[in-house]
Parts: sequence; structure tokens; C-alpha cells
Amino acid sequence: MNDPPVATLPSRRRFRLSDARSWLVIIAMTLALAAITTHQSFTRYREFRSGFSWDLAYYNQWFWAMTRGDGLITVRPLAAYAEEGPSVWKMNYIAPIRFAILPLYALVPDPRTLLLVQNAVFWLMIPAAYTLIRSESKSETLAISGAALTPLTPLAWPLVWNDFRELQLAIPFVLWAIQGWRERNRVTTAAGIAGMLACRQEFALVVAGLWIVPAREPETADQRRRWALAALVVGIGWFAFVFLPYLAWRVGPHAPADYLGQFAGTGAPIREIVAAALEFLIIGLGPWAVCAVFAPRVAVLALPWLWRVSHELWTVRTLEMESWHHVRYAVPMTALFLAAALVGYARIGSWLSRRPQRGWAPAALLLMIAGLSASNVALQLLFAKVPRPISLAESEPLRYWIDQVGPEDGVLTAYEVAAPLSSRRSLYSYRLDENKPAGYPRLAPSIRWAFVRTGEVPPLLFLSQGFAQVSSGPGIQVFWR
Repeated sequence: MNDPPVATLPSRRRFRLSDARSWLVIIAMTLALAAITTHQSFTRYREFRSGFSWDLAYYNQWFWAMTRGDGLITVRPLAAYAEEGPSVWKMNYIAPIRFAILPLYALVPDPRTLLLVQNAVFWLMIPAAYTLIRSESKSETLAISGAALTPLTPLAWPLVWNDFRELQLAIPFVLWAIQGWRERNRVTTAAGIAGMLACRQEFALVVAGLWIVPAREPETADQRRRWALAALVVGIGWFAFVFLPYLAWRVGPHAPADYLGQFAGTGAPIREIVAAALEFLIIGLGPWAVCAVFAPRVAVLALPWLWRVSHELWTVRTLEMESWHHVRYAVPMTALFLAAALVGYARIGSWLSRRPQRGWAPAALLLMIAGLSASNVALQLLFAKVPRPISLAESEPLRYWIDQVGPEDGVLTAYEVAAPLSSRRSLYSYRLDENKPAGYPRLAPSIRWAFVRTGEVPPLLFLSQGFAQVSSGPGIQVFWR
């Protein structure tokens, strides 16, 4: 049975803001937040507090190799089923959104360009939340208030600070896809689904799951079947006939089975899984989790992702560790729960607007703000415990030596400082065998710089090969020849 359409009071319509004024507010919020978090991301980058600098180095070197280089990369992240590169066309996953970013990167080839893109696209969730709530409630006031509450989502902040990740760009597209699907609007649905699929193959399974989400208005059984079939064909088709064949072609015939084998792990005990899931709902979402209950057919889409992440990939407690950047794995469930919460918010708000006691709606809004604020405080207290890999006092002289590295110089680096060094043809690390240059510990003459974590590599290894130690900080030692 379809979920009932949300009712609204005709008498309330005369109090609606004009579309132009509403959009001015939404655009102002979006631009302001994008500017604030871009500044924060640039500061984190400058202070070597990236989520995982080696991953940002990979993305930057990939874009650099596509626009300025020879199409080969040396920063090659590992997955359980594949290793990136050395060709830029051999990837562990499919994310076509990269190609939309290439023209901008070609104009400004720098890791900070990717950080700017991340922040600009991420906060499109504000207009996406606005249009979703307005579609469900037909109320400008509810739509604007819900959009204003969206940035208070606790998990939004570690996600937006987590460098550049295609997964994290998908959240606004998920909201638009749910809106278009509920409206039975082909254009909005297609745009949302295209954006989701462009942001990694995981979202193909989200698309396939849309068949369980009902239309907002009553429809015929034939129309419902056609939409459900379209979701299944597009979602399963993209995953089974685009992504898996790509892995077999670029990685090897074993890769599809290896990829699917990741999902067969034993994971954590059930008690730990439940505890991790509750932490996500209470701290990661706060009162949004309550709102999601009022849109159960949308919220149920998120449950497999909640189970998957709580099973073995990430917990809220990870936010106090160096591995906090794994928060990216929480994106599908966060986006889907947020979509359900926004639909539920529209339903609750519409119901409260019909109550004769006018004080209920402001009281509920204050409770939302208080609850989201409390969850944010709890999450940020955890996040504040993340260890700083390089002290603020050391970061400025370290940037000086990074600026001395020539565009053709090969570099051996610790992961922590990899991103600012990655606009180069040859960048290697010494921690994993797969990241080491050929012949290591003997270094080819083209490798002229080494930035190593203090205590991890004996200085004699470099001094015996003609390097001079030019900097010895508490975190990073620099060698040059």
C-alpha cells in the first residue's frame, strides 16, 4: 500500500514566502557554508591534518597525470581485490564524476582544487533538502527550516572535512533522487540517479532499492510496476554489467569474485554491531533518527547499509582515531537516513501545523535544535581526540622544504605529507611494499627528496646514497641530493 500523501492547510498558503526570496535564503546558506568549510579544509591541508594525505595524493596525482602528465601514476592505493594504476584507466572502482571535474582541475592543478570541489558539491545538500521538504509538505516555511537544520547533522562535519572523496559528493544526489522518485518526476529522478551512479558503484544498489519506496501520490499498479522495474534494471544493470565487467577487464578475471568476497566476512559480534548502529543513530544523526521513523519506507533503504558499516567498516568511535577518514563508508546510510528524516520532518511539520495549539511547532523545532546540538557536541568531543601527526610549529618550515621540490624531482615520502608533493610524476612511500620504488632501499637517481617520519627509516640509508639531511623535525626528517 502506498504511503498517504502529506496533507496541508490551504489557509496556510497565503503565508508562504515567494520562490525568489526563498531561493535567495537557500543560496546564501549554501554559499556561506561552502566558504566556511573550504577555509577550514584549506587550513587542515596547510597544517597536514588531512583525513588521509596518501589518498588525497592519489586523487591529485590521478588528475595531474590526466591533465599534465603521461597518464601514469605512482601513488597506487590498495583494495582487497585490486591495486590502482599504474595507468590512470585502471581503477579499483567506477566514479565518472571525476571527468566532470577535469576541466576545472586543468585550470588550477592543485590538491586544493579538489578540496574546493568537495565543499561546493557537498553543501548542495541544502538546496536538495529544501526541494525535498517542499515537495513533501508544500510549505515554504517547513522547507526553509528543514534546510537550515540540515547542516546541523552531526556526521556532516567530519564528512565534509574528509578531503576529497567521490562517495561524499553523492549526498545531494541521493536527496534529489528520492524527491524525484516520490514525485514520479522523470527529470529530477534521472538527474539524481545519474549523480549517484557517477559517485561510485555502491549507489547502483541504492538505485535498485528504490523499488520499495512508494510514490507520494496514489498511482495505478501498472505505473508502480514500470517505475520499480526501471529502478531494478538501472541499478542492477550498472553494477552487474558495467562495474563488474570493468573490474574483469582492467584488473583481471578474478577481480569481480574478489570484490564480492569482501561482503562475506564474519565481522563483529551481534552485540557490538547493535551498539555501533545505536551510536550512529544517536550521535551521528541525533533527532533526525526520530524523524526518519515517520518515513519508514524510505528509512528501510538505509538499514542494510547501517548493518554493513556497523558490521566491520566503521563506528562513531573511529572518529577519535587516526583512521577517522573511514567515515566515508558511512555515506550511503547517512544519505538515506537523512532523506527519510527530511520526509519525516515534512510529515511531522504538516501534522503540527494542523493542530489547534500553535505552540507545538516551535517547541518541536527547539527540541530538534537542542537534540542536534547535543549530538554535535558529543561527536566533536570524539573528533577532537584525533592525534595531530605534525605539530603546528613544525608545519610552516616543512612547507618551505616542500616548496623547494622541483616539478621533475622524484620523492620518497611518509603518508602524512604526501598530498602537497603529489603534483609530480614520481611519488613513492616506504611503508608498504606496493608503494615502494623499484629497487628500494636503493633509490634511483631521479629520486632527489625524501620526507620520512622521524624514527621510521635510519638516516644512514639516505646519507650513504648521497643525500644530505636538510631538516630534522620532531615529526618529519627531510633529505635532499
